[in-house]
Order: sequence, then structure tokens, then C-alpha cells
Amino acid sequence: MARLAVISDIHGNRVALEEVLRDLDRRNVDVLLCLGDIVGYGPEPSACVRLVRQTCRVAIRGNHEDGVLSRGSSRGWNPVAQAGLAYARRELSDGDLEFLASLPASYGVGRTLLAVHDSPVPSEHGMNYLRTAGDAADAFFWLREQICLIGHTHVAACFTTTAAAGQRPHPEDLEAHPSLVAHADASGVDWSESALVDSFEIPAAGRAIVNPGSVGQPRDRDPRASYAIIDLDRAVAEFHRVAYDIEEAARRTVAAGLPGVLGERLAIGA
Repeated sequence: MARLAVISDIHGNRVALEEVLRDLDRRNVDVLLCLGDIVGYGPEPSACVRLVRQTCRVAIRGNHEDGVLSRGSSRGWNPVAQAGLAYARRELSDGDLEFLASLPASYGVGRTLLAVHDSPVPSEHGMNYLRTAGDAADAFFWLREQICLIGHTHVAACFTTTAAAGQRPHPEDLEAHPSLVAHADASGVDWSESALVDSFEIPAAGRAIVNPGSVGQPRDRDPRASYAIIDLDRAVAEFHRVAYDIEEAARRTVAAGLPGVLGERLAIGA
């Protein structure tokens, strides 16, 4: 498992997922791991479940899987999210639902790796958002493993610390990859001229929290699909962006009868 590819938050966007899988074919990875939210929002949840089953060695359950499986877990969600869940419930087969129900909430490899959907901080609702250095500092207090993989925010990010396990580092002492944490204003950016690959070194004597961003619905103002590769031998996190046919994904969203905003937001990465 020297090179671990990590995808998350596909959200029924088959067009984006297929493009990411094509890109991965040339990346020489050993294992593909999915951090959840395969379904929800997008128009092709069943196709995305099938592709994850075919290609991912490990997949974990996200909050949208929980929302599909248990209506009570999505109580209070906004109408757009609820529409995506209702659509997924209609479209998913019994076999799809059985697969989603079988997914674990986390995956670990000794003290090396922990994969969760939202955060290592315990939560009854599974909806912690790890966005800021303060959020990361809280998470590091609970993290015992060297590397924690998270999704949920739809924003690629990497935080590192040299603080020992069981300590809460001060947020200002964390290292955060500057080009990956929350683009405040990306209007007018020509993403075709932007880097397709960005990388960040994981300190050998420290710990890291890595978010690969979202395959199907990025929210960092970069509309390209996002994923990561963790090279364990080199201790490097690589962040990849992949252009895909956003107009086609939006067309399929509208054709499925889903709220138009779900297609429109794809073009602006929001």
C-alpha cells in the first residue's frame, strides 16, 4: 500500500468519477479508498455505487449514505439535500442499499492510517466540519495515527503537527498547505492554466490530516474534480485536479428532475 489514492464526496456525479478513474489509471497507485458520500445531490447514484464497488479496495460510509438509509439521520437538512436523498432512494437497487449499509464508519491501519468521513472527533450525528486550523487542532487531540484522511467539506486541505498524540496543538503552530485551504475569491481564475498536481510533505516525526477534496461537487471555487494520492514511502500527499464535462453533468442533473442549482453550482465549484 505504498501509493494510496483517496477519493471522496462523489455525490452521484458519474461524469466526474469516470474522468477521475481514467486519470488514476496512469498514476501507478496500489490501492483506491473512498471516504464516503458516494450518493446524494447528483443524478447517477447507482452507477457511482457500482464504480466504487468495482474499483475501491476500501470504502467508508458518509453522512449522505446514512441519510439514504435512515430518514431520521437527515432531519433538518436543507431542501436541496433532501431532494438528492429522495432521488437516490428511488434510484438505488436493493443490492446498492445493502452495499451502503455494509460500509464501515471508519477504516484504520495500525498507528499509520485512519480514514473517516468527517473528522476523528467523536460525534453522534457524523456532521463535524474540519475546515480551519482550530478545527484541525481539536481533531489532532483525538488522533493517534500518523495520517488521518477526511472528506465532507468538499475542500482539499492538509494540516500537519509535530505535537504528540493526546495533546491539542495551538492552531497557530499547525502547518497548513496555503494553496489548498479555502480559496476566498477565485473569480476570474483560468483553471485550465492552473496546476493539475500539487504536493505537500508529511513530516516523518509528525502527524497529518489530509482532505482530498470532492470528486463530484468541489466547493473551493475550482470546478475541477479533486482527489489525492498518499505516497507512504516518500511521505508526500499529492493533490490532483481533473477537468471533466461539467455541462454534461449539469444536463444529466436537470434531466433527472433534480433542483437546477445542483447543476449550476458545478460550474463555479461552490
